[in-house]
Amino acid sequence: MADSSWDNGGQGVPAKAGMPLWVKITMGCGVAFLLAVVTCVGAGAFFVNKVKKDPEGFKKQVLGFAIDKMKPEWDDFRAVMDQLRTSEGCKALYAANPALAKTWPSETAFLEAAATWRKDLAPTPELTPELMEQHGLRMNKSYGGRVEVGWSPKEGRAVYVTFDRARLPGETGPRHVLELDVR
Repeated sequence: MADSSWDNGGQGVPAKAGMPLWVKITMGCGVAFLLAVVTCVGAGAFFVNKVKKDPEGFKKQVLGFAIDKMKPEWDDFRAVMDQLRTSEGCKALYAANPALAKTWPSETAFLEAAATWRKDLAPTPELTPELMEQHGLRMNKSYGGRVEVGWSPKEGRAVYVTFDRARLPGETGPRHVLELDVR
């Protein structure tokens, strides 16, 4: 005769089929870790092989990439250097950049200081790998903030310019100069 109670006391309950959840999660993490390790090792082997085959070519490729990234800031630096070479350029630079008043309280003070630098400013060259490696180029970008470009040539005065922010792609026009240091 059949039991009329709905509770059968746990008898006849089927066991769960398959793997427990923690095993599935562990296996998924293990597979992801394995893929990450294989990808990193493969990429490392690719670059090591590329460097061993043609070290100079690889170096030129990396420097070319760096030049492409640095060119907008270097062009702005050269524009400031060109302005420092003439009185009219210095007047325009001071008028367009009110932050320079922190160092030079008046346009006259700035023009007097610039007159002493002008004769010692070296011609500003194009951005090349040689300039980057051997000729005193310094560039610092802070994320979303200031950009510092400096150049200390072997002959002449060193010039360091701090711009307000990095140039956005497709942006044209002069950038604001926050600081100017001529040594």
